[in-house]
Amino acid sequence: MERKTLKSLRLLIPGLALILAFLPLFYQMGIEYKIGEGWLAYSLLIIPAFVLGAVYNMLDTRFFITNYSHRKIDLNITSSLLKIYNRELSQEQINFLKQKRLKHIFYNIVDNDASLTAKSQLVYSNGILWTSTADVFLISIFASIIYIGIGVPTENSSIWMTGILLAGIGLLSILFHILTIFRHFNLSNDQLEYIETHYVKTLKEKLDEILQ
Repeated sequence: MERKTLKSLRLLIPGLALILAFLPLFYQMGIEYKIGEGWLAYSLLIIPAFVLGAVYNMLDTRFFITNYSHRKIDLNITSSLLKIYNRELSQEQINFLKQKRLKHIFYNIVDNDASLTAKSQLVYSNGILWTSTADVFLISIFASIIYIGIGVPTENSSIWMTGILLAGIGLLSILFHILTIFRHFNLSNDQLEYIETHYVKTLKEKLDEILQ
């Protein structure tokens, strides 16, 4: 999966999730519509989905779900690279290298090796599942609260039952999200093992140059 495709999907998927999550509410409140016609035509639906997705991304809502695992994945990469480097470093030097410099070296090696680049496609594919499951969880839970908040006071069973269904979708999404985290660790470890096998000298030269 190309990076441009990844960026587009990170806008499109949460946008579509927002639309699909709240369409049933309109119908249950008496606002009739038909998917495939008017502004809900499949070709036109992408436009509001991208707009909503862009707003959602600017709010950086998924940060609350992905931040912890993202930091852990980054820490795994940087710590593994330092182990491969296998030289004594002061805490100041370690902190200096961990300020994205180690990751820059990691991505430089990945981008300049065909085998690692092929492996990175699997990382990107898993990455969209990682962020999308977080998005679906957040949107489903948010929509569920809205549905239940409207359905219970108005005694509209269709609305609050939809809220319960959305809550179930949210819980299922977070379970899938946890699985993508484990897979991301496995995929990055596979890349690190390849670097340890083929690029120890290159890694040491690059780090020595930075620390001079």
